[in-house]
Amino acid sequence: MLDLVRLRILRELKQLGTVGAVADALAYSPSAVSQQLAQLQKEVGVPLVEKVGRRLRLTAAGEVLAEHAESLLFQAQRAEEATVAAAGRVAGTVKVVGFQTALLHVLAPALPTLSATYPDLCVDVLDEEFSRVQQSLILQDIDIVLTDEYSHLPRPNRAELTSEVLVTEHMRIALPEKHPLAVSGAPVRLADLSTAAWATGHVGTNHSDLLVRTCVDVAGFRPDIRHRSNDFLVIFAMIAHGAVAFIPDLALAEREAGIVVRELAEADVLRRMVMWTRTGTETAPNGRPAVRAVMEALRTSADALVEARPSLTRGPA
Repeated sequence: MLDLVRLRILRELKQLGTVGAVADALAYSPSAVSQQLAQLQKEVGVPLVEKVGRRLRLTAAGEVLAEHAESLLFQAQRAEEATVAAAGRVAGTVKVVGFQTALLHVLAPALPTLSATYPDLCVDVLDEEFSRVQQSLILQDIDIVLTDEYSHLPRPNRAELTSEVLVTEHMRIALPEKHPLAVSGAPVRLADLSTAAWATGHVGTNHSDLLVRTCVDVAGFRPDIRHRSNDFLVIFAMIAHGAVAFIPDLALAEREAGIVVRELAEADVLRRMVMWTRTGTETAPNGRPAVRAVMEALRTSADALVEARPSLTRGPA
Protein backbone atom coordinates (compact mmCIF):
# COMPACT_ATOMS: atom_id res chain seq x y z
CA MET A 1 0.00 0.00 0.00
CA LEU A 2 1.44 3.36 -1.02
CA ASP A 3 1.89 5.94 1.71
CA LEU A 4 0.11 9.25 0.95
CA VAL A 5 2.68 11.33 2.82
CA ARG A 6 5.48 9.91 0.66
CA LEU A 7 3.40 10.38 -2.48
CA ARG A 8 2.96 14.02 -1.56
CA ILE A 9 6.72 14.41 -1.18
CA LEU A 10 7.22 12.87 -4.62
CA ARG A 11 4.64 15.20 -6.13
CA GLU A 12 6.29 18.22 -4.50
CA LEU A 13 9.67 17.16 -5.87
CA LYS A 14 8.20 17.08 -9.37
CA GLN A 15 6.68 20.53 -8.91
CA LEU A 16 9.49 22.26 -6.99
CA GLY A 17 12.54 20.54 -8.45
CA THR A 18 14.86 20.23 -5.44
CA VAL A 19 14.91 18.39 -2.12
CA GLY A 20 15.65 21.66 -0.33
CA ALA A 21 12.58 23.32 -1.81
CA VAL A 22 10.40 20.35 -0.83
CA ALA A 23 11.79 20.43 2.69
CA ASP A 24 10.98 24.14 3.00
CA ALA A 25 7.48 23.70 1.60
CA LEU A 26 6.57 20.79 3.88
CA ALA A 27 8.52 21.88 6.98
CA TYR A 28 10.77 18.77 6.86
CA SER A 29 14.53 18.51 6.99
CA PRO A 30 16.24 17.66 3.66
CA SER A 31 17.45 14.35 5.12
CA ALA A 32 13.86 13.43 6.11
CA VAL A 33 12.70 14.14 2.56
CA SER A 34 15.45 11.91 1.15
CA GLN A 35 14.61 9.13 3.61
CA GLN A 36 10.92 9.23 2.70
CA LEU A 37 11.74 9.07 -1.01
CA ALA A 38 14.04 6.10 -0.41
CA GLN A 39 11.30 4.30 1.50
CA LEU A 40 8.81 5.00 -1.30
CA GLN A 41 11.23 3.44 -3.77
CA LYS A 42 11.34 0.29 -1.63
CA GLU A 43 7.55 0.15 -1.58
CA VAL A 44 7.18 0.26 -5.37
CA GLY A 45 10.33 -1.75 -6.14
CA VAL A 46 11.70 0.49 -8.90
CA PRO A 47 13.98 3.56 -8.88
CA LEU A 48 11.96 6.78 -8.62
CA VAL A 49 14.82 9.28 -8.37
CA GLU A 50 18.38 9.49 -9.63
CA LYS A 51 21.31 11.71 -8.78
CA VAL A 52 22.34 14.32 -11.33
CA GLY A 53 25.31 16.13 -9.88
CA ARG A 54 24.26 17.14 -6.37
CA ARG A 55 20.54 17.10 -7.16
CA LEU A 56 17.85 14.43 -7.29
CA ARG A 57 15.84 14.05 -10.48
CA LEU A 58 12.75 11.93 -11.09
CA THR A 59 13.25 8.86 -13.25
CA ALA A 60 10.69 7.97 -15.91
CA ALA A 61 8.96 5.74 -13.36
CA GLY A 62 9.08 8.57 -10.84
CA GLU A 63 7.41 10.91 -13.31
CA VAL A 64 4.61 8.40 -13.87
CA LEU A 65 4.01 7.88 -10.16
CA ALA A 66 4.14 11.63 -9.48
CA GLU A 67 1.37 12.13 -12.05
CA HIS A 68 -0.76 9.47 -10.36
CA ALA A 69 0.07 10.93 -6.95
CA GLU A 70 -1.79 14.13 -7.86
CA SER A 71 -4.99 12.17 -8.53
CA LEU A 72 -4.58 9.89 -5.51
CA LEU A 73 -4.05 12.81 -3.12
CA PHE A 74 -7.05 14.61 -4.59
CA GLN A 75 -9.28 11.55 -4.16
CA ALA A 76 -8.04 11.05 -0.61
CA GLN A 77 -8.93 14.65 0.22
CA ARG A 78 -12.39 14.21 -1.27
CA ALA A 79 -12.93 10.97 0.66
CA GLU A 80 -11.97 12.70 3.90
CA GLU A 81 -14.32 15.60 3.17
CA ALA A 82 -17.20 13.24 2.34
CA THR A 83 -16.67 11.36 5.57
CA VAL A 84 -16.68 14.56 7.60
CA ALA A 85 -19.76 15.81 5.74
CA ALA A 86 -21.61 12.59 6.53
CA ALA A 87 -21.08 13.42 10.18
CA GLY A 88 -22.74 16.82 9.64
CA ARG A 89 -19.62 18.98 9.36
CA VAL A 90 -18.67 21.34 6.53
CA ALA A 91 -14.93 20.94 6.07
CA GLY A 92 -12.15 20.72 3.51
CA THR A 93 -10.79 23.04 0.85
CA VAL A 94 -12.91 24.89 -1.72
CA LYS A 95 -10.99 26.42 -4.61
CA VAL A 96 -12.47 29.64 -5.99
CA VAL A 97 -11.20 31.51 -9.04
CA GLY A 98 -12.49 34.97 -9.90
CA PHE A 99 -11.88 38.31 -11.53
CA GLN A 100 -10.76 41.30 -9.51
CA THR A 101 -14.11 43.02 -8.91
CA ALA A 102 -15.86 39.83 -7.79
CA LEU A 103 -13.07 38.94 -5.39
CA LEU A 104 -13.01 42.43 -3.90
CA HIS A 105 -16.74 43.06 -3.54
CA VAL A 106 -18.36 39.62 -3.13
CA LEU A 107 -15.87 36.92 -2.15
CA ALA A 108 -13.68 38.82 0.32
CA PRO A 109 -16.65 40.12 2.38
CA ALA A 110 -17.99 36.55 2.60
CA LEU A 111 -14.81 35.06 4.08
CA PRO A 112 -15.14 36.21 7.73
CA THR A 113 -18.62 34.70 8.08
CA LEU A 114 -17.53 31.47 6.40
CA SER A 115 -14.55 31.25 8.74
CA ALA A 116 -16.67 31.85 11.83
CA THR A 117 -19.45 29.48 10.77
CA TYR A 118 -17.26 26.67 9.40
CA PRO A 119 -13.88 26.64 11.19
CA ASP A 120 -12.84 23.45 9.35
CA LEU A 121 -13.44 25.04 5.93
CA CYS A 122 -10.56 26.49 3.89
CA VAL A 123 -11.24 28.73 0.87
CA ASP A 124 -8.37 28.98 -1.63
CA VAL A 125 -8.60 32.01 -3.92
CA LEU A 126 -6.98 32.76 -7.28
CA ASP A 127 -7.37 35.85 -9.50
CA GLU A 128 -7.55 34.59 -13.10
CA GLU A 129 -9.48 34.86 -16.38
CA PHE A 130 -12.32 32.36 -16.93
CA SER A 131 -11.01 31.22 -20.32
CA ARG A 132 -7.84 29.94 -18.64
CA VAL A 133 -9.57 27.93 -15.93
CA GLN A 134 -12.78 26.67 -17.54
CA GLN A 135 -11.33 23.22 -18.23
CA SER A 136 -9.96 23.03 -14.69
CA LEU A 137 -13.48 23.62 -13.39
CA ILE A 138 -14.82 20.80 -15.55
CA LEU A 139 -12.03 18.49 -14.38
CA GLN A 140 -12.75 19.30 -10.69
CA ASP A 141 -9.40 21.01 -10.09
CA ILE A 142 -11.41 24.14 -9.23
CA ASP A 143 -14.80 24.27 -7.49
CA ILE A 144 -16.27 27.71 -8.23
CA VAL A 145 -15.45 30.38 -10.80
CA LEU A 146 -16.67 33.98 -10.61
CA THR A 147 -16.45 35.60 -14.02
CA ASP A 148 -17.58 38.69 -15.87
CA GLU A 149 -19.96 38.55 -18.83
CA TYR A 150 -21.07 41.48 -20.96
CA SER A 151 -24.39 42.09 -22.66
CA HIS A 152 -22.60 42.37 -26.02
CA LEU A 153 -20.43 39.29 -25.33
CA PRO A 154 -22.40 36.44 -23.73
CA ARG A 155 -20.37 33.36 -22.88
CA PRO A 156 -21.38 30.06 -24.53
CA ASN A 157 -23.04 27.49 -22.29
CA ARG A 158 -21.57 24.03 -21.71
CA ALA A 159 -23.57 21.02 -20.53
CA GLU A 160 -20.96 20.23 -17.87
CA LEU A 161 -21.32 23.65 -16.24
CA THR A 162 -24.08 25.67 -14.59
CA SER A 163 -24.08 29.47 -14.39
CA GLU A 164 -25.89 31.87 -12.08
CA VAL A 165 -25.86 35.66 -12.41
CA LEU A 166 -25.13 37.23 -9.03
CA VAL A 167 -24.97 40.94 -9.90
CA THR A 168 -25.57 43.11 -12.96
CA GLU A 169 -24.03 46.57 -13.34
CA HIS A 170 -23.82 49.29 -15.99
CA MET A 171 -20.73 50.10 -18.03
CA ARG A 172 -20.00 53.81 -18.36
CA ILE A 173 -17.49 56.07 -20.06
CA ALA A 174 -14.66 57.38 -17.85
CA LEU A 175 -13.00 60.59 -19.01
CA PRO A 176 -10.38 63.03 -17.74
CA GLU A 177 -12.23 65.70 -15.75
CA LYS A 178 -11.12 68.43 -18.19
CA HIS A 179 -12.20 66.54 -21.32
CA PRO A 180 -14.58 68.68 -23.45
CA LEU A 181 -17.24 65.96 -23.39
CA ALA A 182 -17.14 65.82 -19.58
CA VAL A 183 -18.15 69.44 -18.96
CA SER A 184 -21.93 69.28 -19.43
CA GLY A 185 -22.56 66.08 -17.49
CA ALA A 186 -24.73 64.77 -20.35
CA PRO A 187 -24.44 61.22 -21.75
CA VAL A 188 -21.50 60.82 -24.13
CA ARG A 189 -21.87 59.65 -27.72
CA LEU A 190 -19.41 56.88 -28.45
CA ALA A 191 -18.99 58.21 -31.99
CA ASP A 192 -17.54 61.42 -30.53
CA LEU A 193 -14.66 59.39 -29.06
CA SER A 194 -13.56 57.80 -32.34
CA THR A 195 -10.23 59.65 -32.26
CA ALA A 196 -9.60 59.22 -28.52
CA ALA A 197 -6.78 57.23 -26.94
CA TRP A 198 -8.38 54.29 -25.13
CA ALA A 199 -7.32 52.22 -22.11
CA THR A 200 -8.56 48.67 -21.59
CA GLY A 201 -7.59 45.17 -20.47
CA HIS A 202 -5.05 42.83 -21.99
CA VAL A 203 -5.63 41.31 -25.41
CA GLY A 204 -8.05 38.40 -25.13
CA THR A 205 -9.80 39.61 -21.96
CA ASN A 206 -13.53 40.29 -21.98
CA HIS A 207 -12.91 43.95 -21.14
CA SER A 208 -10.77 44.40 -24.23
CA ASP A 209 -13.12 42.43 -26.49
CA LEU A 210 -16.11 44.42 -25.22
CA LEU A 211 -14.50 47.73 -26.11
CA VAL A 212 -13.73 46.70 -29.66
CA ARG A 213 -17.11 45.03 -30.26
CA THR A 214 -19.11 47.96 -28.86
CA CYS A 215 -17.19 50.63 -30.77
CA VAL A 216 -17.57 48.69 -34.02
CA ASP A 217 -21.22 47.67 -33.55
CA VAL A 218 -22.56 50.89 -32.02
CA ALA A 219 -20.44 53.62 -33.57
CA GLY A 220 -18.71 52.06 -36.58
CA PHE A 221 -15.06 52.57 -35.62
CA ARG A 222 -12.18 50.57 -34.17
CA PRO A 223 -10.82 52.18 -31.01
CA ASP A 224 -7.24 53.41 -30.84
CA ILE A 225 -6.05 51.38 -27.84
CA ARG A 226 -2.91 52.91 -26.38
CA HIS A 227 -2.86 51.45 -22.87
CA ARG A 228 -3.53 47.91 -21.62
CA SER A 229 -3.72 46.65 -18.05
CA ASN A 230 -5.90 44.27 -16.06
CA ASP A 231 -5.42 46.52 -13.02
CA PHE A 232 -8.01 49.29 -12.77
CA LEU A 233 -5.60 51.44 -10.77
CA VAL A 234 -3.31 51.55 -13.82
CA ILE A 235 -6.25 52.28 -16.13
CA PHE A 236 -7.38 55.09 -13.81
CA ALA A 237 -3.93 56.64 -13.99
CA MET A 238 -4.09 56.56 -17.80
CA ILE A 239 -7.56 58.17 -17.78
CA ALA A 240 -6.49 60.93 -15.42
CA HIS A 241 -3.70 61.73 -17.86
CA GLY A 242 -5.74 61.82 -21.04
CA ALA A 243 -7.13 58.38 -21.99
CA VAL A 244 -10.78 57.27 -21.98
CA ALA A 245 -12.21 53.87 -21.03
CA PHE A 246 -15.26 51.70 -20.49
CA ILE A 247 -15.56 51.28 -16.72
CA PRO A 248 -18.08 49.21 -14.71
CA ASP A 249 -19.93 50.74 -11.77
CA LEU A 250 -18.10 48.63 -9.21
CA ALA A 251 -14.73 49.97 -10.31
CA LEU A 252 -15.78 53.17 -8.50
CA ALA A 253 -13.95 55.38 -10.99
CA GLU A 254 -15.90 58.45 -9.89
CA ARG A 255 -13.98 58.39 -6.59
CA GLU A 256 -10.64 58.80 -8.36
CA ALA A 257 -9.05 62.24 -8.60
CA GLY A 258 -9.07 63.75 -12.09
CA ILE A 259 -11.74 61.36 -13.48
CA VAL A 260 -15.42 61.82 -14.30
CA VAL A 261 -17.90 59.12 -15.34
CA ARG A 262 -20.65 59.62 -17.91
CA GLU A 263 -23.49 57.53 -19.32
CA LEU A 264 -23.15 56.08 -22.81
CA ALA A 265 -25.68 57.78 -25.11
CA GLU A 266 -26.18 55.16 -27.83
CA ALA A 267 -26.62 51.92 -25.86
CA ASP A 268 -26.97 50.43 -22.40
CA VAL A 269 -23.97 48.11 -21.97
CA LEU A 270 -24.16 45.77 -18.97
CA ARG A 271 -21.65 43.65 -17.12
CA ARG A 272 -22.81 40.58 -15.21
CA MET A 273 -20.97 38.86 -12.38
CA VAL A 274 -21.56 35.15 -12.96
CA MET A 275 -20.94 32.20 -10.64
CA TRP A 276 -20.01 28.99 -12.49
CA THR A 277 -20.03 25.52 -10.98
CA ARG A 278 -20.13 21.99 -12.30
CA THR A 279 -23.61 20.80 -13.21
CA GLY A 280 -25.14 18.95 -10.27
CA THR A 281 -23.01 20.64 -7.61
CA GLU A 282 -26.08 21.56 -5.55
CA THR A 283 -28.40 18.71 -6.52
CA ALA A 284 -26.26 15.58 -6.78
CA PRO A 285 -26.45 13.23 -3.75
CA ASN A 286 -22.65 13.13 -3.61
CA GLY A 287 -22.25 16.90 -3.94
CA ARG A 288 -19.82 18.54 -1.53
CA PRO A 289 -21.44 20.43 1.36
CA ALA A 290 -18.37 22.67 1.56
CA VAL A 291 -18.89 23.94 -2.00
CA ARG A 292 -22.59 24.50 -1.38
CA ALA A 293 -21.77 26.49 1.76
CA VAL A 294 -19.43 28.79 -0.17
CA MET A 295 -21.99 29.25 -2.96
CA GLU A 296 -24.65 30.28 -0.45
CA ALA A 297 -22.23 32.69 1.22
CA LEU A 298 -21.51 34.30 -2.15
CA ARG A 299 -25.24 34.79 -2.75
CA THR A 300 -25.64 36.41 0.65
CA SER A 301 -22.68 38.68 -0.03
CA ALA A 302 -24.18 39.68 -3.39
CA ASP A 303 -27.45 40.55 -1.62
CA ALA A 304 -25.58 42.88 0.75
CA LEU A 305 -23.61 44.48 -2.08
CA VAL A 306 -26.74 45.34 -4.08
CA GLU A 307 -28.47 46.69 -1.01
CA ALA A 308 -25.51 49.02 -0.40
CA ARG A 309 -25.29 50.18 -4.05
CA PRO A 310 -28.73 50.83 -5.61
CA SER A 311 -27.25 51.24 -9.11
CA LEU A 312 -26.66 47.47 -9.15
CA THR A 313 -29.18 44.74 -9.87
CA ARG A 314 -29.30 41.41 -8.04
CA GLY A 315 -29.28 38.67 -10.65
CA PRO A 316 -29.79 39.31 -14.37
CA ALA A 317 -31.16 42.70 -15.40
